[in-house]
Amino acid sequence: MCVKEEKPNVRYPSDMTDQEWEVIEPIINEVETYKTGRPRDVDLREILNAIFYLNKTGCPWRYLPKDFPDYTLVNYYYNKWKENGLFYKINIKLVQIRRKKAGRNPDPTAAIIDSQSVKGTPESYEDSGFDGNKKVKGRKRHIVVDVIGCLLAVYVSAANVADSTAARDVLILLFAVVKTVQRIWADQGYIGEALFNWLLKTFGCFLEIVKKEENQKGFKLLPRRWVVERTFAWLDRSRRLSKDDERTTTSHESQVYIA
Repeated sequence: MCVKEEKPNVRYPSDMTDQEWEVIEPIINEVETYKTGRPRDVDLREILNAIFYLNKTGCPWRYLPKDFPDYTLVNYYYNKWKENGLFYKINIKLVQIRRKKAGRNPDPTAAIIDSQSVKGTPESYEDSGFDGNKKVKGRKRHIVVDVIGCLLAVYVSAANVADSTAARDVLILLFAVVKTVQRIWADQGYIGEALFNWLLKTFGCFLEIVKKEENQKGFKLLPRRWVVERTFAWLDRSRRLSKDDERTTTSHESQVYIA
C-alpha cells in the first residue's frame, strides 16, 4: 500500500513551514501584543510570507501576488517591524538556535567583520557614494558574523565610507545585544591603532587583522575571512540585495536581516 507523503503547507519556496512558524510566532506575538481595541484580524504569518517572497524574488511592492494580503498592508507591517527591530530580534533568535544545533554556546565569543559595496539605483540616491576601490556607486553594507557565518549585526553606509570608520557603528550595534564577543577578525581595511584601542577600551574586545601571505599570488582562502565572504554569497542569493533598491539605509539593513 502506497502512503501519500504529506507536503508542507506552503505555496512558494519562500513560505514558512508550520515548524518554522512555530519558532517565529512567539517573537512576533511578543511585539504585536494588543492590550486595547478590537482583536487583530490580520494573518501575520501571511504578512511575513509576503515579505520573504519580496526579499527572495526582488519584486516591487505593487507586484506581490494577489494571494498575499494587499501590498499596502504588507508594507505597513514591514515599516512597523523595521522601526521596532522585529527583524533583528528574529535573526538573533535563529542564530541562537543554529548555534545550539552546531553544539556551540548560543552566545558567541568570536566574530568576523567585513564590508560589501552594492550598486545603487535611482531609489537609493540618499546616503549614496562612490567606492573608488571597488568602482561601485551606491552603498556599502558592513556585517559582523559568528565563526559559522551567522549574521550578528549589519550597518549600511554610503559606499565611500571607509571600513575602519563604519566599523564603530556596526560594532556598537553588535555589542548592544551580543555582549560576549571577545575577539574579532578583520582584513587589512581595518588596520589602525585608533580602532584597535577603541574596541579594546570600550568593549574589552581584541581586534586581529588577518593578512595575506607574503608573495601570495592568485586567490587563496584566508583563515577566518572566508567565513564572512561565504555569508555575503548567501545574502547575494536574495534578489532584493543584488542591487540597492531601498530608499533608506535602515530599510536596506532590514532586508539583510530578512535574507
